Amino acid sequence: MRIFCFLGLLVLLAGCDGLSRPKAEFDPVAVRSPLNLARQLGPDFTLAGPADTLQLHLTFDTPTGRNIFTTLVNDTVLAARVFRFRGLYYFVQTKSGRADWVHAAYIRRGQITGFNTGYEQMQALSKHILAGNLTELVRFRNTANDSLRLRFDKRKFRSFYAAQLDSLLVYELLANRLSNSSAEASASPASLVLGPYPNPASKQVTLDFATDANRLIYLYNDQGRLLRTFPTLGLRLTFSVADLSAGSYVLRVNQPSSEAAPLTRRLLVER
Repeated sequence: MRIFCFLGLLVLLAGCDGLSRPKAEFDPVAVRSPLNLARQLGPDFTLAGPADTLQLHLTFDTPTGRNIFTTLVNDTVLAARVFRFRGLYYFVQTKSGRADWVHAAYIRRGQITGFNTGYEQMQALSKHILAGNLTELVRFRNTANDSLRLRFDKRKFRSFYAAQLDSLLVYELLANRLSNSSAEASASPASLVLGPYPNPASKQVTLDFATDANRLIYLYNDQGRLLRTFPTLGLRLTFSVADLSAGSYVLRVNQPSSEAAPLTRRLLVER
């Protein structure tokens, strides 16, 4: 099973090759009664945003207390223990070295904000701590300030996470009662595009497709200027971003032989 990174809707799971790891991490965070989000979201649902759409399947692993979100082709998007505090849902992801990442989300009125933005929120938290905030929760820092270990305090961190969510995109939460197999069979190929990953990227980017098809992929900058065009027939496209400036870009996937609507995905390039 592969794990992909996503930004925005698919803000990629940090720790993918080529990404700088956030300086701040948490000591293991205790979640006494992990929530089973499948009871609230259902086992199958769709997240629809302004630039992308993703169909997800959700299972709750009782022994570990993790909510496991996968795509229609069984790729893991996110696995996390979840708890709720003062209107925010906190997703606790265990990383290597017995360290945890925590990111927050709103789930309300058929919308979700902040889903799977662990990398983005932990990077912002690193900058927040290095700017001199919440220093009483720093348990360890090395002399180079490139490694921080924090104690998690949901009351003291709540205002930070709420402020982060104010800057993130809102996605519509749509019910999807199709099984994985039937949804995959009926979905258009354009809806079964995985990636781009890694995202943020610094060297190269990959898109995976569920089926072979004659596609054109366009890369635009954030002003809407077309930078490159990639024709592809196979199941994977990989291209270099080493010469691109840091910033936000848009990928548009067109299938000339299909009536499916073009699909757009956000791409972030970091330096």
